[in-house]
Amino acid sequence: MSHKPDEVTAKDSGGNFTPHSEGQHATLCVDVVNLGVNVEQFPGQEPREVAKVALVFASGERQPDESLTLVTTEMTLSANEKANLRKFLESWRGKSYTAEQAEAGLPVNKLYGQSALVSIEHVTTRKGRKFAKIVSIGPLPKGLPGADGKVLIEYERPRFLEDRKAAYAAALAKHRLSRGDETPTAEQPVEDEDDSLEPLPF
Repeated sequence: MSHKPDEVTAKDSGGNFTPHSEGQHATLCVDVVNLGVNVEQFPGQEPREVAKVALVFASGERQPDESLTLVTTEMTLSANEKANLRKFLESWRGKSYTAEQAEAGLPVNKLYGQSALVSIEHVTTRKGRKFAKIVSIGPLPKGLPGADGKVLIEYERPRFLEDRKAAYAAALAKHRLSRGDETPTAEQPVEDEDDSLEPLPF
């Protein structure tokens, strides 16, 4: 034998992303992402189409490469009184919405750039990967320094969010074609026409 093979080992590294540290953190909402419509199905039920939105937060914490450490939460785009998004926003603002406010619609895009105090814990997936989960959110207490606004300038949308958009769009197209629909309809919009940064829809 004239040579030896290289020592090469394949590992599932799960990426080199370090989850945000646990505890309470002053953050800024750095992105509101319209993920489009996903097809969800639960045992014993017919598939249903559900609009999804992702909210991305940054506290200024850094990765080893000095990039921003982000925390992302995905929810159904709904203002129904039982919807997780509405409960999330009500916790953030510190009071409930009226039925009239919810019926008029909540301009989720105006969450961009707003401060929040979030509580984060680490959760381990079935595959053994650890990620940061927002377990609670509230208004930033008076006197508590907020996250540096520079995170809004530094932020770049993670590739996985664009990949998720594409995956949802493909699943939706497949679902509608299976029903005999000729062409899937457009995604449900997250943003309204007025993108000014008025006080949060709080």
